[in-house]
Amino acid sequence: MRGQGRVFHPMWKDPATGKWEEVKTWRLDYSINGVRHQENAHTTSKKEALELLRQRVGDRRDGRLVGAPDKVTLKDLQAGLKRHYQREGHRSLTRALQALAHVVAFFGEDAPALTITRQRMSAYTEARLAPPPAGDGAARDTVRYEVGVLNTAFSVAVEEGLLTVRPMFKRPPPGAARQGFFEPGGFAALLVELPDHVRPLVRFLHMTGWRSGEGTGLAWAAIEWDDQATEGNGPVPGPNACIRLHTTETKGGDARAFPFAGTDLGDLLLAQWKARDGLFVFHRGGKAIKDFRAAWEAACTRAGLEGMLVHDLRRTAAREYRRQGVSEGAIMKLCGWKTRSMFDRYNIIDAADLSEAAARRLNGYGTVKVSPPAESQASLSSSAT
Repeated sequence: MRGQGRVFHPMWKDPATGKWEEVKTWRLDYSINGVRHQENAHTTSKKEALELLRQRVGDRRDGRLVGAPDKVTLKDLQAGLKRHYQREGHRSLTRALQALAHVVAFFGEDAPALTITRQRMSAYTEARLAPPPAGDGAARDTVRYEVGVLNTAFSVAVEEGLLTVRPMFKRPPPGAARQGFFEPGGFAALLVELPDHVRPLVRFLHMTGWRSGEGTGLAWAAIEWDDQATEGNGPVPGPNACIRLHTTETKGGDARAFPFAGTDLGDLLLAQWKARDGLFVFHRGGKAIKDFRAAWEAACTRAGLEGMLVHDLRRTAAREYRRQGVSEGAIMKLCGWKTRSMFDRYNIIDAADLSEAAARRLNGYGTVKVSPPAESQASLSSSAT
């Protein structure tokens, strides 16, 4: 391709024989605006290499590609993902970087991004899912999230012009949905065992069905009292009192309003307001409660609820809303489910619900009396006479 660069087979010296041999894969060599670029075409087909060369030249000239794709490493993907999350204001940056760290630990931070193939990612997935000592024994949904974060990191690299190709790695299918629910007696026992500073937070999560991070990060600025009182020692929630989260404060990026006028939730918030110390509704010594897993697990053990998760409060709240006749659309808006598929995965209808529904239908089935058609009534009358 005169004036457009060339494709060639590089040479390498066999250390065993001392002879120079030709590498089978093609390499690209071209210059744009006086800057020379070389990169591996990752193909043994000359036709494919020439097509890639035309694409690279066009992308360079149009500004769609900068840098050297061959030199982009997993460390670069990490940095790009961090820039993207900070730019978009995503709150799950820490979790995303933790997930990607497992990929980096497996391949090495200096591994070229273009060498991460589908075959190698399959090996990663198998190693993460396999039980110890052969593997890490990670949960299926955890590995699914890690692969999804890597896909996002590649997409960001393409958007930033570092790469021109975006491999989409297949994620493992989701694991079975949990079916943990708190019954009233069990939840009451749990509250007794929780530390004083954690108990109001857990009650809040049980009432609202919100994610734990939305509770621990709840600030007083999000509480709209709609205060109608002009005197008194504290706010008096008006008819429009609600908690209002902005788009940057929710996992799904959707604003949310949760009314609480005249409810137990309002009483809980008032109690917290009287004990307020700092910016956050739920706190310990004026500082936000960031991680209470140790206190949670210890309380569950003492209450005979081993294995229950904080997230089971969310599932329980959704089930109780539904039992109280709240529409599924309203539950999704109150609790923050963005898609119906995610809501359905919580499996909020349990065996007891199904049994009750069947009993209601079948117990009344035999009591329904059906009047015969008019012609049948006429024939019965004539036969009776």
